[in-house]
Amino acid sequence: MAARPMYAELADEIRRGIQDGTWKPGDLLPTELDLAAERGLSRSTVRAALTRLVDLGLIRRQQGVGTRVCAPRGDEGYDASIASMEELIHFGLATQRIVRGRSEEVVDEATARWLEIRPGTRWIRLETLRASLETGDPICRTEIFFDPHYGAALQGLEDHHGLITELLRNATGIEIDAVEQIIRPVILDEPSSEILCATPGQPALEIVRRYLSAGRTIYITVSKHPADRFDYRMTLRRQKQMS
Repeated sequence: MAARPMYAELADEIRRGIQDGTWKPGDLLPTELDLAAERGLSRSTVRAALTRLVDLGLIRRQQGVGTRVCAPRGDEGYDASIASMEELIHFGLATQRIVRGRSEEVVDEATARWLEIRPGTRWIRLETLRASLETGDPICRTEIFFDPHYGAALQGLEDHHGLITELLRNATGIEIDAVEQIIRPVILDEPSSEILCATPGQPALEIVRRYLSAGRTIYITVSKHPADRFDYRMTLRRQKQMS
């Protein structure tokens, strides 16, 4: 029996790395030159392996940016019905949060208008990706803006699958008693499309949630869902008229 081609062996190695989490959705793979040098292969062999992974939908190549990992997606989007905080908690438990970056910044006028907060205030900003626990499929990109007075609550966030409200309660004793939510249609921007392995400019759903305690905003999340990956459902019930 003939030996398998080297490009197929390399493609399988990278595929296993994606499946076991060595490379997560949105991560950049090493360059063709680096892969070739590390494994003693020709660039044409590496290119053939990457082409195979592109065909499988596992990576996306973009000129000037590099080769980015795309989690394999099934035919169905993530179907969620969220009408209460309990159902919001269920969504958190059914998905994994991948923290991609953290910074502390003073918000400018544009960001303040977007989030409906005061310009010039300081917030901890986290860049995260939500993905399915079962398949690893990317669901949404979520930016989190957190009041730095309660920053201690973010310790252990990377290993926590539930809502941040639980970490907040455990670290500070503060209880979130209300969540204000805004849902609006948007066009998927370039940074979000790269992380989600989606097409820039496609329709998306933006969900802004403001987490409140006694009327004070503790943190805000802004999630962008590609239109084909998320359904938002709610039921409106008619109240009985008072006699």
